[in-house]
Amino acid sequence: MLKRKRVSPAPFLHGSKSSHGKRKRTGKGEKGNSKKTRAAKSKGLIRYGINIKGVVQGVGFRPFVYRLAHDIGLNGYVRNTINGVDIEIEGSHKKIVGFVKRLQIQKPRASRIDKISILDLEPKSYKRFSIRKSRVGKGFTQISPDIATCEYCLEELNDRKDRRYEFPFINCTNCGPRYSIILKTPYDRKNTSMKRFVMCKDCAAEFTEVADRRFHAQPDCCVDCGPRLFLYTLAGTKVICKDPIIKTAELLKRGKIVAIKGLGGFHIACDAANDKAVRTLRYLKKRPTKPFAIMVKSSDLTKIIDITEYEKELINSPVAPVMLVRKKGKIICESVAPNNPYLGVMVPYAPLHHLLLKHIPYLVMTSGNIQDEPIVTDDDEVAEKLRSIVTHFLTHDRTIINRCDDSIGFYLPNRGFSIIRRSRGYAPSYIDLPYSVKPSLATGPYLKNTFTLANRCEAYISPHIGDLDNIETLKFFDEMVKKYKRWFRIEPEMIIHDLHPDYLSTKIAKKMRGEKIAVQHHIAHVVSCLGEHGVLDKAIGIAFDGTGFGTDGKIWGGEFFIGDLGDQKRVGHLEYLPLPGGEASIMKPYRIALAYLYKLLGSSAAQSGKGRSRLAAAKKISQLAPSREIKMITRMVDLDRSVVYTSSMGRLFDCVAAMLGLIQEITYEAEAAINLEYIVRSGVSAGYPYALELIEPLVIKIEPMLGAIVKDIEKGIPNSVIAAKFHNTVAAFSLNVTEKLSTLYRVKKVCFSGGVFQNRYLLNLMIAKFEKAGFEVYFHHKLPTNDGCISYGQVIYANSVERRT
Repeated sequence: MLKRKRVSPAPFLHGSKSSHGKRKRTGKGEKGNSKKTRAAKSKGLIRYGINIKGVVQGVGFRPFVYRLAHDIGLNGYVRNTINGVDIEIEGSHKKIVGFVKRLQIQKPRASRIDKISILDLEPKSYKRFSIRKSRVGKGFTQISPDIATCEYCLEELNDRKDRRYEFPFINCTNCGPRYSIILKTPYDRKNTSMKRFVMCKDCAAEFTEVADRRFHAQPDCCVDCGPRLFLYTLAGTKVICKDPIIKTAELLKRGKIVAIKGLGGFHIACDAANDKAVRTLRYLKKRPTKPFAIMVKSSDLTKIIDITEYEKELINSPVAPVMLVRKKGKIICESVAPNNPYLGVMVPYAPLHHLLLKHIPYLVMTSGNIQDEPIVTDDDEVAEKLRSIVTHFLTHDRTIINRCDDSIGFYLPNRGFSIIRRSRGYAPSYIDLPYSVKPSLATGPYLKNTFTLANRCEAYISPHIGDLDNIETLKFFDEMVKKYKRWFRIEPEMIIHDLHPDYLSTKIAKKMRGEKIAVQHHIAHVVSCLGEHGVLDKAIGIAFDGTGFGTDGKIWGGEFFIGDLGDQKRVGHLEYLPLPGGEASIMKPYRIALAYLYKLLGSSAAQSGKGRSRLAAAKKISQLAPSREIKMITRMVDLDRSVVYTSSMGRLFDCVAAMLGLIQEITYEAEAAINLEYIVRSGVSAGYPYALELIEPLVIKIEPMLGAIVKDIEKGIPNSVIAAKFHNTVAAFSLNVTEKLSTLYRVKKVCFSGGVFQNRYLLNLMIAKFEKAGFEVYFHHKLPTNDGCISYGQVIYANSVERRT
């Protein structure tokens, strides 16, 4: 293997000669004065060793390099290694410059180049360019995520003359299942769920032909040798029909609810234009208001959403995520995403989806699971778990080895993609760490759990696991930890967990072998954002979310920090306020409003008393809660019993939403805050007063703000204006605190992390205000800003602390 000296490929890109210094001689018997070397030099030949890291295996990268080298007229070889892809390239300097440029510009669509290392070598007079056998050694090979159907396969899928016409499992080196079918590494057919399907003569010929698009495409198959589709009733009776896809479409058009097996699990599907079917699904799935994702052909996107060109590019990318895009028109029934300006939309990413959408244009495609459990992957699970929801299921005989939910995100204009759930299309690709770490496993948070297995400079983040509050999700967590350790050959020496002693992720960690380190929730948030961007120096970190166990035993969530990757100091927060009944109040936001108003404005605000504004607030709240419950909550606050104290920004959003009468009880996480965001009136610049305690840690006092909101309610100011003023106030006091900290600590970098920053109105507003004030702003792109980023931050912080001790 080449000895590598990591250098920039910039000399090639600018057309200049390499400035790497003296040539390095590597390999047995290589001598600079050999006849072969002298002959090569006399012809003006030069040779370079190139190593490429990233998503470059299982995505057609080697055949691409082979064809590119042949097209340009260069010799050498390409092969997979444990470090990515190795290339030795030999020819004239001009041709190699063109090769390196085109390598990066024309790379396969599903690939991702993270690093290129280039090494000068003595010429060797290669006679041709070849694809060499992979060098695996004692390391491991990267595993590609599942990839959406490529344009070439789609052409064949719709070509009546092609032998794979309407074949629902068509794939090639550019697309198809990868992660979801792999049993073990290396990624060879015998190590996947395709091992039972023996290639026919034609497929085998494609598989071994270097110039073919299906060269070494491990899931390669056709109608003669590949998987088959079946349609069953829930009772297990096979539906006899000519085409299971057409029959499924007929059922959906009649308002039936059907489970459909995809790449990483089953979806539950119904007609997105059929209000009765959608409402029935909501009732059966016990999901009264949370939006459903829908699937639609790319050509139909503009009929139902206002989509920008960049959003269209993202939604049609190899990842094919669910994108939250502003809806338009009335084709999709309102019950798909009630009281919501956005639709969660994805395009078909498996051939089966493309074929189904030929017959029914708009489908609800929600995760095939019962509430809070992992997505189901096999027929038996459908019969057991989904029996009260679906009438039929469309399935196939290619086993799903690794379940994987759809990824979700949204686009911020001029600021890029922001991911909400990182799963299909991303997992199990690694994310770079800002420095080398020891073998580590971070077990992550309680909600929206992911874990991170890390070693050296690579962090392997699990797909979305879910909330760790049931036995099925715990089994999924354990299963994936074992698989990641086996795939990536990392045996963790350090086990990192949340500070909360009662989180299931903490309890799991404490049973594992290795050094145990606890990391506070919001510190992990801040460090994850800094680490994602490679910020090594001090920055101000703002962590706004719903819940996180603090070092003082209280519940944090509206936090300001100063520090770097291994040293974070809490320097500001929202004032502590009572949460009556703890978690119970989160489900009933009116309880939070009652407690906050009572604590800050006195009993007259929560019961009766002096002041018209306070009476108006009491009247508003009394409409949301029985008088007996109001008395119970105020007594709990008076006696300081059965309450926990929180500085949570998420709970403040809940409080204001309840004050405005937007919601009484939530049916999914952050529903109250989401409703508050969605009613914001644009063009409102005013805000509300607030106060600051200027002794560190700075404390934001919200009594003036809540009092002003009460007055606006009394005046009859529209809820949309109040919501806008509230958001403006959050942005204003955040900037005020940050500017004071910046002056004190001489820091101009700031990062945002936490679930509250999924609020795109607030995020856009704060970015604009902070940048205008001269701050360098960082927020998440590669990782979710919600708790899906926690395990990555845990790894970085724990290793940073250890490095300093």
